[in-house]
Amino acid sequence: MRRTVAALGAGAAVLTVMAVAGPAQAAPIEGSEVNCSTTGGYGSGSWIWSSKTKITSVALKGKDTKADGYHPAIRLVTVTSAGNVRYWSWHHVYGGKDATETWNTSAEDSNGIKRASIEVGIFNGSSKVDSLGCGSAGPLNPQF
Repeated sequence: MRRTVAALGAGAAVLTVMAVAGPAQAAPIEGSEVNCSTTGGYGSGSWIWSSKTKITSVALKGKDTKADGYHPAIRLVTVTSAGNVRYWSWHHVYGGKDATETWNTSAEDSNGIKRASIEVGIFNGSSKVDSLGCGSAGPLNPQF
C-alpha cells in the first residue's frame, strides 16, 4: 500500500510540474532595427524574419532634415542566399524640412533573404542627386 501511495504521489508531482510549466513555447523570431543619416535625410527600418524567404512587419521611416529644396527617400535592400542584391522601390518623403513618412510592408524572395538593410538617398524630383547617401545593414537572417 505504501508503494502505491508513493508512486501516485510522484506521478501527481510530475503532472503538477507539467501543468504549471505548460507546453514548450517556440522562441520568438529575431527582428532587426537599423538607421542611417545623410546630409538632408534620415531613415530607419525594422522587420521580423518570418522564414528563409520572407520578412514581415517591415516598417520604413524617412525624415527630411534640411530645408534645401531636395527630399529624401528610403528603400529596403535585400541579399539572397547566393549573394545577389535586390533593391526594392524607393519611398519618398515630400513636405519639406521635418516632414516624416512611414511605410508598412513586407518582402518575399523565393531565392531567400539572407540579409536586409535600408538605403537613404536625396532626390530632386525623381533623380537621385547624392552619389553616396547612406545605408545600414541588419544582422543575418537567423533562419539560415
